[in-house]
Amino acid sequence: MRKVNEVIEIKDIEPMRVAYKTYEGDLRQAGRHMPSVFKAIKGRSNGSPFFSIYSSDPQTKIGKADLCVPTEETPVANDIFVKETPRVKAACVLHQGSYEELSVAYEQLADYVRTQGLLVTGPCREVYIKGPGALLKGNPKKYLTEIQLPIDGSKADDY
Repeated sequence: MRKVNEVIEIKDIEPMRVAYKTYEGDLRQAGRHMPSVFKAIKGRSNGSPFFSIYSSDPQTKIGKADLCVPTEETPVANDIFVKETPRVKAACVLHQGSYEELSVAYEQLADYVRTQGLLVTGPCREVYIKGPGALLKGNPKKYLTEIQLPIDGSKADDY
């Protein structure tokens, strides 16, 4: 496991129109369903990175995820929907490395939120800036994933 030394930033995340599919189950398998979202919009994303918004049990990895692709297109599949994600303030960390190492970045982010006394206000987001391609896996050491944890910015009584 590699040491995470990325800087945590507080960002204002703007609302975004997305096509999405809700997945429930083992979140390690959720990515297999992302191609169906791209197919439903005929590959016409708006150029912003795709992302997942989810909550899960950290031990079992079982949870619920909205697999989101930013687009202005209307999906042509019955199980793909459109929504606008809300504006949020978020504690964010940029992780470089494989998806299997994301837990280290999550721990760093959770420690930061706890020590700063911040209140988590919603499910986390994983923004896939650079990852495996459609045909080639690429080098997992070069994957870039931003983890965004929505916060209210004020101090929490307890976390």
